[in-house]
Amino acid sequence: MLLLDGDIIAWRTGTTKYSNIEDYYRHCDIMIGRIKNSLSVFDRTIYLSGKTYPVFRVLLDPNYKANRKDLIKPKEVSLIEQYLKDCYNTVVIDHYEADDALGWNQTEDTIICTLDKDLDMIPGKHYNFKTKNLYSITPQQGLTFFYRQMLIGDRIDNVTGIYGIGPKKAEKILPDLLTEQEMFDIVYNLYNNPKQFVLNACSLWILQEKGKTWAHRQNLTLPSQCKQEVDQILDYMKSLNLPT
Repeated sequence: MLLLDGDIIAWRTGTTKYSNIEDYYRHCDIMIGRIKNSLSVFDRTIYLSGKTYPVFRVLLDPNYKANRKDLIKPKEVSLIEQYLKDCYNTVVIDHYEADDALGWNQTEDTIICTLDKDLDMIPGKHYNFKTKNLYSITPQQGLTFFYRQMLIGDRIDNVTGIYGIGPKKAEKILPDLLTEQEMFDIVYNLYNNPKQFVLNACSLWILQEKGKTWAHRQNLTLPSQCKQEVDQILDYMKSLNLPT
């Protein structure tokens, strides 16, 4: 089963210049067909981020993606999104993001198909349909990617990490094969800000179970201040009554 990132498909197709809307639809079909043919897998589900309700991350941290507030979506992108809903087996994800649905639907029998590097924290098979690279992520690799991302931050999503730390420095700070507790301890101490650490962790963590953010994971020994922040997030998340 292929898990396709409909957000990426819509933006990639809709921001390319074609002469008429039928060409946009045709190239969308071609893109999806090439993914299926390249992997010789024909069962697929497409996921799109919904627009009806705010994403929980924005409710937790209004700074999340605030850098995009003035971004004007091309009408062609919206038309492709509607085309995906009308003509494909597309699931619209409300309250969460399409990335999260890719994460919580990933199994040993699925392949996540996207160009978004953030999905590299999800264990299992992945396919980059631009580079045509099929690869696998282990649970250890996924956790390492996440904690390095906590150091680097995510400029595209307006999540600020630790000043002066880029990918190469993050690799030196968090070498391969550390335990998750070791990675947490190193990154948490560098933040020196429990609230921001927990907000960033919940913003950057791609869900692997529906409704389960980073704060819901009870597999770490947390300092008391961090635990207080986590408990506050859990109480707030409960109040949102998100679908699980």
